[in-house]
Amino acid sequence: MEKTEKISDTNIDVTIPVKISYPILDRFLKSKMTGEIIAKENSEGKKFNYAQILNVSIAKSNIEGFDLCLDINLQTLTSLFKNKQVKVFFHASVELHEQEQKISLKDYRIDGETNNWIADQVLEMVINKWMYEKLKRKLNFNFFPHIQEHLEALNKKLENKLEAKEGINLIGSMEDMKLTNFKAGENDLWVSITLQGTGIIELTKLEF
Repeated sequence: MEKTEKISDTNIDVTIPVKISYPILDRFLKSKMTGEIIAKENSEGKKFNYAQILNVSIAKSNIEGFDLCLDINLQTLTSLFKNKQVKVFFHASVELHEQEQKISLKDYRIDGETNNWIADQVLEMVINKWMYEKLKRKLNFNFFPHIQEHLEALNKKLENKLEAKEGINLIGSMEDMKLTNFKAGENDLWVSITLQGTGIIELTKLEF
């Protein structure tokens, strides 16, 4: 019978930085928000359309204490200010709750540019509430189910030997995968993923 000698506990504890470029996030946001109507409902349940989103982009906020800035181009739909194109900046401060594996909206600030004081006040009031409620739901994101799903898929591959390249296999089991850091850089959004588990590298081919 072949005897396998245990050399070490083969523990793995590694943190991997992952970057996501803002253009990638731009395309995602455009697909989700372009064409959406910003509306307000009165006490009788009647909706009033205030504006429609024409375009949206994301970048690092230039205001101290905030992480991200959404640059939103709108077209007004009200009878008083109809078909005017305006720009709104939504600055967001987000935080990572490592234990719960959730990202949430901590604070926000909205700036409007319509060159009209009344329009600024109306749009900021409506958009303030609309954007806060919308982004609060989107930014309060629970990563745990998604991490568990990827962890299970990774372990299935490792059980059957994951070939890194010809002659090199990875074998093991990842016991924990979690987000441990979040940072908005100048050109990219950065997150850190920490992996913990056991594993070995198996060589099946040697070239001389």
